[in-house]
Amino acid sequence: MKKQTLKWTLVLVLIVCIAAALPGLSAAADNIGDFTQGQDVGTILIYSSRLPIEDCVVTSGGLPNGLKVYWDARDIYLTGKPGTVGSYSAVYTILTSEGGLDITLTCTVSAPPEPTPTPTPDPAANTEITITKHPSGEFVELGDDRDVKFVARAENYTKIVWRLVSPDTSNTVQAADAPDYFRGLEVSGLGTETLVLKHIPKELDNWCVEAQFWNGQKHVESAGAKIYLVDAEGNPIAAAPTVPPVTTTNPAPTSNPDSSSGLPVDDNAKTANISVQPESIEVEPGDAHTLSVIATSPNNGSLSYQWYSASTDNINAALPINGAADASYTIEKAEETTFYWVAVWNVKEGVRSQPVFSETAEVRVHGEPTPTPAPTPTPEPTPDRAGASTINFQLVMFSIIGLLALAALIAVVVYLRADAKHKYDDDDGDDEE
Repeated sequence: MKKQTLKWTLVLVLIVCIAAALPGLSAAADNIGDFTQGQDVGTILIYSSRLPIEDCVVTSGGLPNGLKVYWDARDIYLTGKPGTVGSYSAVYTILTSEGGLDITLTCTVSAPPEPTPTPTPDPAANTEITITKHPSGEFVELGDDRDVKFVARAENYTKIVWRLVSPDTSNTVQAADAPDYFRGLEVSGLGTETLVLKHIPKELDNWCVEAQFWNGQKHVESAGAKIYLVDAEGNPIAAAPTVPPVTTTNPAPTSNPDSSSGLPVDDNAKTANISVQPESIEVEPGDAHTLSVIATSPNNGSLSYQWYSASTDNINAALPINGAADASYTIEKAEETTFYWVAVWNVKEGVRSQPVFSETAEVRVHGEPTPTPAPTPTPEPTPDRAGASTINFQLVMFSIIGLLALAALIAVVVYLRADAKHKYDDDDGDDEE
């Protein structure tokens, strides 16, 4: 009875071990990752074998276009760029000298994020400005409160600036600032192709209205439209002296020297008015570029200029440029990014005003390298072994179970042989008796 119980116990152990080992002896599964469409996945190790691999073939399913599986002596890899979006699963059969093993590979491919659209360059920036209509002169009766309109038109411009120019062209006043210069004057239509003046004073007699059309750094000026002031009988009137504008002080940094002129400075003298600032620009290395400023005198004085430069955006560090004493300054050859300013003095009756400094004009050289920290060296890519670790662990566990099943089988065979021999001996003994 005891022998019979032991025999069936060994048989049961054998059946349990084989049942546990069979699922793992035939297949293993691994999620090889989540990828982005078109992204290079590198080289991923998906399986390592202790025996030489004879072949690896896909038996069902499939991976996305662009991904491929290849192998060498003992390792199987995944590489490429997935070309389609979705979830994928594929079964590969690996053949070695001990037989075949099925592995299931799964992955998910998602669409790449939408790219940020690149702004389309304004084609007008590369075309010439063409004036199609110049403003016309107007006869205005002194004291008439009607709207006086000046119209100018052009093609390929992005901005229009209206100006008033004195009869001797020594003074130019921006239309936006004109009410400060001419008491009672009303101005509208700034920034449009129609400038409207109202309550024109006698000080504007024989002045001209001009339009400046701008496109980036380029601009052209229209012909001047003269203002003719007449009395009730249509006779010209004599212009009175220009009324000085309301000005604000703009003290210069004490570290910046005055112009090279030896005229004394009068702190009470009226300062110049900068109406058009020098503009920043980006140029190619070695290019020439001209900076310019437009300024006016509030009392029909003359103007003197001095340009300054610095390597940083700090006017207190600026130094005067030798020989740069005009309303414009030409950079002969731009080699590095530099910041510029211009100081303007109003000169009248042998004295100079305090200087008025322009805004900063940055001339940036295109392609000039910006200091950045040294990049951290990127290590050489190595195969990703994460995919193989799960499969290898499964194989180890299944191997142990398989060995146990084999041991149980051997034990059953040995027991059965011993039991059979024992029965044979018992039968011989019975015969002899």
